[in-house]
Amino acid sequence: MGGVGTRKNKSTFTDKPILLDLGLVKLNLSKNMYSIPLDFASDLQLVFENAMLYNPKTDEVHGMAYQLLSYFEMLFRPIQAKLPTNQRVN
Repeated sequence: MGGVGTRKNKSTFTDKPILLDLGLVKLNLSKNMYSIPLDFASDLQLVFENAMLYNPKTDEVHGMAYQLLSYFEMLFRPIQAKLPTNQRVN
């Protein structure tokens, strides 16, 4: 599963695309590239959102990405609650 997207507008891709997949997220983690948990969460969400965007709802990849995104968001919620307010997703 992988994705191409942007930070500002994932649906129209008006900014320079960011190549991103789970392998790159793992590599970034291993190299301590994420300075705050929100950066990690943003990248992971982008991977799953792009998988849903580029695969029809009837495709099992779309369904799996939806389930993984929902599960991640559920697990990340308590972590986010402990972050300073300027590091939380709105």
